[in-house]
Amino acid sequence: MPSNRLNSSQIAGSSSGELGSSERLNTPETPAGLHGDRLNAPETPAGLQEYRLNTDIREHLETMWEGLLYLSEREFDAAIVGVADRIGMDAVVVYDTTKIIDILCEHHGMDREEATEHYEYNIAGAYVGNRTPMFIAMIDDLIW
Repeated sequence: MPSNRLNSSQIAGSSSGELGSSERLNTPETPAGLHGDRLNAPETPAGLQEYRLNTDIREHLETMWEGLLYLSEREFDAAIVGVADRIGMDAVVVYDTTKIIDILCEHHGMDREEATEHYEYNIAGAYVGNRTPMFIAMIDDLIW
């Protein structure tokens, strides 16, 4: 497995292996991705949160994956946690189950039991083909 650590031969202009403030790494540009130039997303957690609040997540994801399917109500976009790539299958949007149930409670006046039942039957139970979104139970919600 390749190492992520740099050795002195990978650092331009350094014989000691330590980076000075004006020295630059002799490495390729940062690849496009969540924090790359392609998306112009900030790298700090607070910056990412602000960026997400001011960005249409669907439009943003469509710049990287074509043909994704979403839950029809845009209020559930706040529950999107990522996109899952699957071998031999199309990529799909991934939603946080707990956030969906929270949204049902807050926006539709349901109690937890009603929201859970609605989620299980009407949302998680709806199959619309290979691009049907996935729903994930976050580990923090399962343990704590």
